[in-house]
Amino acid sequence: MTQAERPENPFAATGVGVQYALGRPYHHPRALARALDLLGATRVGRALDVACGTGMSTTALREIADLAVGVDRSSDMLAVAAHHRAGVLLRSAAETLPFASESFDAVTVCSGVHWFDQPRFFAEARRLLRPSGWIVLYDHYFIGEMVDVPDFPEWARIALDRYPLPPRNPQVGDPRAETPAGFEAVAEEFFADDIDMTQQQFVDYQMSISNFVAAGERGVPRDELRSWLFESTSSFYAAVDIRTVRFLASVLCLRVAAQ
Repeated sequence: MTQAERPENPFAATGVGVQYALGRPYHHPRALARALDLLGATRVGRALDVACGTGMSTTALREIADLAVGVDRSSDMLAVAAHHRAGVLLRSAAETLPFASESFDAVTVCSGVHWFDQPRFFAEARRLLRPSGWIVLYDHYFIGEMVDVPDFPEWARIALDRYPLPPRNPQVGDPRAETPAGFEAVAEEFFADDIDMTQQQFVDYQMSISNFVAAGERGVPRDELRSWLFESTSSFYAAVDIRTVRFLASVLCLRVAAQ
């Protein structure tokens, strides 16, 4: 696939980093704790966090790693991460990582692999990992459910019709369908991750996800997007201050294959 054929990543746009940091919940430690359990590990030495965004995933990785390095292709995202003191940060695409071979014991990616040229990324990850190394891919999906709000799925459908998801990269070499060359599958797990949100928090979250980010990039004023979100969800919060939003978390663990 050529660069021209690859869809643009809306999260690499200017100005997105602040909104992303404001809206995204800090779920990362829960997923990494699950990954360590699946891998039978307690800590890791040198770890690389690819597509680190505003640094939340790198901050969580620092809690379980002796050294955590975050990389992202977006200077806007990295500027926010640096402001929040997320740690060691570098600008880099996932497919061309600027490190020596066998530099890391672990690689993590949170909600980013679907934007990558996956065969090239996994080849880079295999090059960077030591023989005993592993990789964790974890995601956090908004599944269009709000607990005890039966009308919410219809709202989610209308939102997607009005503001469609932007295209991802074709899933050539999707690691959930086919284990990437040079790796062996360890384990995969899915789990519900319910998060309580005020209406303000819910709107901030929606403004940080790809369909609303992409709408802003297409020229829809962000004030207009935010106003629609508040107006269209006001009935859900008419009688309560907080609603429970249902997310699905996934963790996929791979290990460097034995030679």
